[in-house]
Amino acid sequence: MSNPQDGDSPSVISSIDRTGITEHVVQQIKELLISGELEAGSRLPPERVLADRLKISRPSLRTALKALSVMGIIRARPGSGTYIAESIPEVFTEPMQFLTLINRTRTQELFEARGIIEGGLAELAAARASEADLASLRGEIAAMEANRNDPVILIEHDMRFHRALARAASNQLMSGVMETLTQLLYHKRLQTVFNQHNVEVAIQGHQRIVEAIAAGDGPSAKQMLIAHLTETLRGWEETQSGPDHA
Repeated sequence: MSNPQDGDSPSVISSIDRTGITEHVVQQIKELLISGELEAGSRLPPERVLADRLKISRPSLRTALKALSVMGIIRARPGSGTYIAESIPEVFTEPMQFLTLINRTRTQELFEARGIIEGGLAELAAARASEADLASLRGEIAAMEANRNDPVILIEHDMRFHRALARAASNQLMSGVMETLTQLLYHKRLQTVFNQHNVEVAIQGHQRIVEAIAAGDGPSAKQMLIAHLTETLRGWEETQSGPDHA
């Protein structure tokens, strides 16, 4: 698909009135995505072209585009243009963060939600994982073992392991939701890896998950994944009940 340029702005865009400008621009972007004229990573028409097509002022257009940016639907790249988000987490993360703040979501609930979603992904991965997927999962475990004493690098490989698991499940929607939850839990997970016992438990948990996936045992993969998250939550709870949090 060719990206819309100065001379060929998408015909599906229609002019709008001056009321509810932001809502109308959002709807126009949706229609472009539905029609296939825009897709993940596509560049929007230049600002002056888009404003002209919508028959709105450029300041009004900028206001609408800022709203879309806050929503995570578009991303501005300095010197390049404005692009549609390339992944589900880009769109989900900001709204999910607000949702958890508004609802005062407990950490336990985040872990529970992740267990429901990623447990299902682990089960799918057991049926769908390729040898390349398994090699990627095992490579991330090896990297975790090699960086036991560097919490930041260890957690990066921990997260990459779970991304590899999601890829192996071949379900982009649920993988995107899971990635968003993983990001929300990043700092809480980081607190647990300063304890070497927790690190050892985590590595062993990952190994059991891969063994079940490699064996094609979906129920076991799901069980091992949920057990791993349960242990991770327990480790986090222990950090909260320690002397520094009394």
